[in-house]
Amino acid sequence: MIGISSMKLKVSVLVSFSILLSVFFLYCNSASAQTGNSVSGHVFGADRRPLSDVYVELLDDLSRAISRGRTSASGLYSFFGLSAGRFRIRVMPLGTDYEEQEQDLEIVNFSGSAGIGDTRVLGRVSEIRDFYLNPRRVAMGLGSPTSVFAQDVPDEARKLYRDAIDHLEDKKPQEAYTALKSALEIFPKYFVALETLGTEYVKAGHFEAAQILLSLAVEVNPRAYKSWYALARALEAQQKHGEALAAAKKAIQMNALAPESLFLTGYLLRQAKEYPEAEKQLIKARDTSGDSIPDVHWELALLYANGLKRYKDAAKELRLYLKAKPDDKNAENIKKLIAEFEEKAKTT
Repeated sequence: MIGISSMKLKVSVLVSFSILLSVFFLYCNSASAQTGNSVSGHVFGADRRPLSDVYVELLDDLSRAISRGRTSASGLYSFFGLSAGRFRIRVMPLGTDYEEQEQDLEIVNFSGSAGIGDTRVLGRVSEIRDFYLNPRRVAMGLGSPTSVFAQDVPDEARKLYRDAIDHLEDKKPQEAYTALKSALEIFPKYFVALETLGTEYVKAGHFEAAQILLSLAVEVNPRAYKSWYALARALEAQQKHGEALAAAKKAIQMNALAPESLFLTGYLLRQAKEYPEAEKQLIKARDTSGDSIPDVHWELALLYANGLKRYKDAAKELRLYLKAKPDDKNAENIKKLIAEFEEKAKTT
């Protein structure tokens, strides 16, 4: 009898453990599904042309920003790891002739039952939300739309440009370069091809070629923010600081709130020893970037320490730099520099 009772007890324990294990895996699968959702899509402008480097924000149901990114060369954006709930997607085409646009989004993970007490979340949700932006309207007057930059482009050149965008999306830069060059051979003043190839050349370090292409791009379209900014970077990389500063200021004229242009302008002004104006632009960059550009703090620290001799402010900016970039390999040396600046602040 003892042996039978013991066997029954073991069977009971095994059954209970099996049930607990099943519940555990069901819970894990359910939790994974509820936080494994995603949303993606493309942002298009005139003539359904994909818009690259456009900011896209994901907001929660209280309109608080959860995440921010930029569209790829093909206009693609994406957000992953989302829970179920209500969201809002906001496209912010800063520095362009397009209006901001939003879409509401609700993610629902449906529940199902495979048996008694077996309720689970069924799969992950992958939503798609595309945006077709409208031309920006004039702030004054009756609101007629501003002119979105457009060109009468030969069909073959347009096809080559689309092929180039596909190659960039597939991480095939050489094929993209070839297609863009071919498009420009057909239509030498093809603006988006000039801007795209020039920008890609800046990323690849081909600064002289980038300068030529982007100079022509801003000649064709003087309101092109992205081209002015990329041209400033190409010029700065060649140590042509005066020309780079002029191009960076042009970029700010096109988009006064772009943190990357404000940062570059502030950096170049510091190099030119125009310290008060450099501080003004760098503070704007700091306030608009939301710590997405930690080097703003570093540049401000250099300005305060070496230019303005404001060591207390320099130490403060270095602390903010480490807060934004705690994994910096020189963190210990930066902490020593902070201590050094704080000591200098006591005697100045």
